[in-house]
Amino acid sequence: MSGLSLALSAASAYMQFRQGQAQAAMYEGQARAYEVQSQFTRFNAKQESLKHRKQAADEMETTLVRLAQINAAAGAGHMDPFSGNPFGLKIKFRKVGGTNYAFAKSNETITRLTGDAQANMQLYQAAQARQAGSAAKQRGVFGALFTLGIGAFNYAQTSIPGSTTPSLSTPGNFPTSFRYGTNFGSQQTSMLAQQDQGLYFLR
Repeated sequence: MSGLSLALSAASAYMQFRQGQAQAAMYEGQARAYEVQSQFTRFNAKQESLKHRKQAADEMETTLVRLAQINAAAGAGHMDPFSGNPFGLKIKFRKVGGTNYAFAKSNETITRLTGDAQANMQLYQAAQARQAGSAAKQRGVFGALFTLGIGAFNYAQTSIPGSTTPSLSTPGNFPTSFRYGTNFGSQQTSMLAQQDQGLYFLR
């Protein structure tokens, strides 16, 4: 039974070790997935940021074109572009164009910063997953070693001669029913036991 117990302890230790390895591999897979997500998040944020930058540039170009058209129309009509209706139109277009430009530039900055923050968070989650995987691997190794140690200790305790196995040279170590059988009466059993004890001490 001691050998079987040791074998069972070894099997349990191996299962603990393999479980730790499996959990570490699972966490490593999660970490790599987070890293890939971080790259996609940063890429998408950059693309959206470029769209807003282009929108800002388009707004600026549109505003300049409209101002040039107002100046051309005022010149063709012999009007002063810096007074009257032409000047009022220029102020209006500048205000609208400037607002749209500022809004697009703000969206560009917000998109870029938000993407960077999300990407950094995903990298942090990847690092946390790797840390959890390392801890799981260590738990598997330490648990396996502990189980093996307990099994080896129990095996050693049951395998030491005289520790738990009765000695055949000492009659008193065995029950009288085992040595004389169950058919003897209590008085006969007691007498035979006394005789055995006397013979033992006369050796």
